[in-house]
Amino acid sequence: MLETYLSWYREGRMDESEFRSVTDLLAEFGMTVEHPTLGCGMLLDVVGEQVKLPAERVLELVGLSVGPLCMQFWLSADVDVVCDVRYVAPDTQILTFVLGGLTENEYGQAEDAIQRLIQRELDTTVALLVDLGGETAEEDDDALVLYGRLPTGPRPDRVQFRTDRLSAVPAVLAGAEVTDLGNGLSALRW
Repeated sequence: MLETYLSWYREGRMDESEFRSVTDLLAEFGMTVEHPTLGCGMLLDVVGEQVKLPAERVLELVGLSVGPLCMQFWLSADVDVVCDVRYVAPDTQILTFVLGGLTENEYGQAEDAIQRLIQRELDTTVALLVDLGGETAEEDDDALVLYGRLPTGPRPDRVQFRTDRLSAVPAVLAGAEVTDLGNGLSALRW
């Protein structure tokens, strides 16, 4: 099944306190690390099973950058958003929020929270990619954002770069329609 996802590329590796700031911002808009009724955070193991941990431990593990982690944010006690957290050298942290299976309202709530987060973290934001059908390969997303190479296959449905960084991706701009969103981000469409 194809999954809708939003990938937020940000400059620098987040330590525990920086990740806590990010999760606090998301919590302001209804996406929490701590499960609302169980009072714990959850990672997903390699087969997708939940591993219950204290929320503080989840924040610590992300801050340690021990490797890619898959965690859950909660919109309610029975609605979650899976988030893959990974670090790509030399200096980019990527949070990919999987939004498949959400209702239209839940999707709107999650996307709004992520967009608000990006606005508050604009100084560290590199790009936001939205793939409504989950058709773009992770390596193509990385090539687009990190190395300025257009995917040879499917492209994300929406790509937003920080406006002041557009000159750093001239190959991506070739043939693109660029729209300044007026909020520090510019949307690109090919």
